[in-house]
Amino acid sequence: MPSNTSRPNLLLPQLRYADAAALPALLSQPDHVLGIVGYGTGRPAILPAVIPFIQAPLHPVGEVRGFEIWSAATPVRPCRVGAVQGACSEALAFGCISLDETPGVALEDVVEQAYAAIFEFMAQTGFAESIRFWNYLTAILGDDQGLERYRRFNVGRHRAFLAHFQQAMPPAASGVGGLEGDSVIYFLAARTAAQPVENPRQVSAYDYPLQYGPRSPSFSRAGLYEGALFISGTASIVGHETRHCGNLQGQLAETLENLRAVITNAGQTAALADAQGWGLKIYLRDPLFRMQIEPALEAMFGAESQRLYLHGEICRPDLLIEIEAFYAP
Repeated sequence: MPSNTSRPNLLLPQLRYADAAALPALLSQPDHVLGIVGYGTGRPAILPAVIPFIQAPLHPVGEVRGFEIWSAATPVRPCRVGAVQGACSEALAFGCISLDETPGVALEDVVEQAYAAIFEFMAQTGFAESIRFWNYLTAILGDDQGLERYRRFNVGRHRAFLAHFQQAMPPAASGVGGLEGDSVIYFLAARTAAQPVENPRQVSAYDYPLQYGPRSPSFSRAGLYEGALFISGTASIVGHETRHCGNLQGQLAETLENLRAVITNAGQTAALADAQGWGLKIYLRDPLFRMQIEPALEAMFGAESQRLYLHGEICRPDLLIEIEAFYAP
């Protein structure tokens, strides 16, 4: 991704992926950092105490430690409301929370409480419009009293959205399984809403039939915010059904076709010629998949696109990979 220092739109967030060696250089303006997500690592000692940090329960592929850094074009201030830590610029807010999975408390109740805390953070900071969520749920496919944990998660999220969410359509989001450690949610919010974008090849996730759980996942396929495109976690699904079970190359081709459909529906096809504008996060059920899919991603998004490969569980047992994307002009 480019440094974006010359970008005229001060409303846009800035994204960088980095390993531990590159992190110090990216902290040259710490007062512009909204928040950092760590993969395979806890909070770095060099990180100023005021910068929000959350450790995600996924492992980077090919790096000992990996970092996802969200920054703003203008200075930020730290913000904390209850259990949600974050930071706010003039235009954007970043926040994060770990799920407190207390024994004896139903997962859906824990998720509902976490999202209620997030919406309280948004209300108190004045950034009432969520534009992107990331949900990393440890043991996402595990059984929890007879119901899959991801399905219980969706029940809790749905309850919170019914009670607190004010937008017409849910924002872009990813829901991926962590391997170890606390489940976490982090998000970006703004003063104006993102425009939801759907995929004509797929049933909208919030309209999935009951076979996927008592409540459908609450997210849009993508969101457009001030010219930036946030694409949700995307996989080999057509309609609402998984395609190419057990076939990595088939799933990759279908996933890329879905990404292209979302980009086209968002009116952003020209963005595919701007490799430096893209940041991709690729979730792999098996770390060895990286070498098999990297050439296709470079061919579509360009060799200069940012790519962070993560080892985790996908939210369906028959899915091998999932890809999300962020584009800023």
